[in-house]
Amino acid sequence: MLNRIQRFTKLTLLEQALLLQLSLLAFGLKTALAMLPIPRLTSLLSRAGSSHWFNRIPLFHSRCTLDQLLRLIDLATTVSHGESRCLPRSLLLFWLLCARREPGDLCLGVSTSLNKLDGHAWVEQGGIVVGDTRTFTDRYTPFLRFPA
Repeated sequence: MLNRIQRFTKLTLLEQALLLQLSLLAFGLKTALAMLPIPRLTSLLSRAGSSHWFNRIPLFHSRCTLDQLLRLIDLATTVSHGESRCLPRSLLLFWLLCARREPGDLCLGVSTSLNKLDGHAWVEQGGIVVGDTRTFTDRYTPFLRFPA
C-alpha cells in the first residue's frame, strides 16, 4: 500500500488528475463488461471516442504521451481489476486511441498451452503491439479483432 502511495505522489498534478479519471472509467468498464457483449462495448467506445463531446474524456488526456497514458492506465486498472486486467486495460487504451484519432485494433486471443484454455487482450497499431510485448502476445492465437 505504501508503494502505491509513493508512486501516486511522484506523479505530476496532470497525471494524478488523469489517473483519478481513468480509475473511474475502469470501474465503469467493470459494470459495462458485466452488462454488454464485447463487440457492442467496443462499438460504443469507438463511436464515443470519435464523437466531439466524448473524445475529451478523460480531461487533458491529449496533453500526455502514449507512454504516460499506458502507465496511468496500468495503474488505474490494477486498482479496479487486480491481476486479470488485460481486457479493461486494452479497452481503455482502445478508447483513448479513438479519442486521439489514432489507429488501433483491440485484439482478443486464446492459448491452449499446457492443456489449459487461457485468454488475453491487447491493442495493436499497424500490427505493432502497444502496451504489451510481442513475445507475450505471440503465445496467443487471435480470434477477434475490433478496429477503431
